[in-house]
Amino acid sequence: MVAADLGTAGVGSLGVMHFRRVARGVALAAAAACAIGCDRSGPLADLDAGWTITPSAAGGDQVGARDAGPSRDAGRRMPPRPVPITSPTVRVTMPIEVQLQAIQYMAAMEAPQPDDGPAEAAYAQSIAASLASAGKTDVGAGGRRIEIAVAKGCDASMPKQAIARHTAASLTTLLAHGVLVVRCSDHEVQCLQSTRDADDVLCTHK
Repeated sequence: MVAADLGTAGVGSLGVMHFRRVARGVALAAAAACAIGCDRSGPLADLDAGWTITPSAAGGDQVGARDAGPSRDAGRRMPPRPVPITSPTVRVTMPIEVQLQAIQYMAAMEAPQPDDGPAEAAYAQSIAASLASAGKTDVGAGGRRIEIAVAKGCDASMPKQAIARHTAASLTTLLAHGVLVVRCSDHEVQCLQSTRDADDVLCTHK
């Protein structure tokens, strides 16, 4: 069951308190999907745009944090990961709380912190142009996000490999120019790669 399907159904089985907690999570996370430019399907279905995560909001009560462990995005106040780094994909069959965590975590990956340099949209566009042979590219969030759309083959390793194979830049270089995430997507999967930590990648499967 995805967030948009909860409605008022199943309150009896979930329990009133549990339903209210999930509903609050839906209200908090509802618009983050479009903020990261992700497809509205699977774990991110039917969520509206307009909300940007802040460090204070990122630290809320997150179900499953004990399993995923603390974020490895050094120096940032990040919400807990919905899944461990060793198994970085959130699937539509996972609990609604995990799906909401994925939305919040992806939004936080892209959210600039006070000590971040300004986004350099022209630089991001130049990197996107270099990635054209890897897929259809675009720049989002004013230069904070570089996107690679492919027909098939998006996985946790693709964003980092595409940067290494098709550009002269590194993730560290991208970060220095204000790019915070590199995203790949196909018809089934989307993955966000942090430029702050080469091991910090999160995927959602429709």
